[in-house]
Amino acid sequence: MSSVEEGAAFASELDGVTSLGAFKPDPEAVTALNPDLIIVTNEEIYEGLKKIAPTVYIPYDLAVEERMKLLGEFLGKEGQAQEMLDNFRKKVEQSKEKLKQAGILDKTATIMESNKGSMAVMTGLGYGRGSQIIYQYLGMKAPEVLQREIENARNDATSKDVSYEVLHEFVGDYIFRSSFEGMIDLSNNTIWNNLPAVKEGRLIDMSFGLFFYNDIYSLDKQLDFIVDSLLKTVD
Repeated sequence: MSSVEEGAAFASELDGVTSLGAFKPDPEAVTALNPDLIIVTNEEIYEGLKKIAPTVYIPYDLAVEERMKLLGEFLGKEGQAQEMLDNFRKKVEQSKEKLKQAGILDKTATIMESNKGSMAVMTGLGYGRGSQIIYQYLGMKAPEVLQREIENARNDATSKDVSYEVLHEFVGDYIFRSSFEGMIDLSNNTIWNNLPAVKEGRLIDMSFGLFFYNDIYSLDKQLDFIVDSLLKTVD
């Protein structure tokens, strides 16, 4: 397997599994594992490993539904893959109903991550950071200034670098902030603390590791966290 970010939803499930690195696994290390099947998300890696064992290339930017269908076919577990998708869809609909009843579903949301001196505001679904759950599955909207960009970008990994001075123009009713060790400390930043979402308790910090991935297992756990966090703001 490739390396796993700390805090990933599936981290504990992979205890003891050999790590082959983050981006370019060593062919010799892969060969030593004597695999029956290799699954990759990068065409370059596919070319480097396909002679070792049967190798499947599943592009990273495929929708979850397409990815699960392919995995089900390659692993001979079509029924199990479909069951996971059906259960996830059911959970999404139940979650949307909870948020609707709480008066939250029609609120706007902005997803961001601290840079030095500015904020990276998500404008596409390809960076993860909860964007698939918030914008795609739950159907929450971003502020109008961002919403059109998100719709146009779809699964592209796009973001907008926004200075703190104009950040208020891009902030919705809720802020979802990607949080990680060593991120910029904004506790004494006057501009940040005066944003209504921050001042009124609608800032939700998300663990970078948990929200880095977009496999169905991770998305399921992200859905739990997002819905629970949103509902706590109206308790």
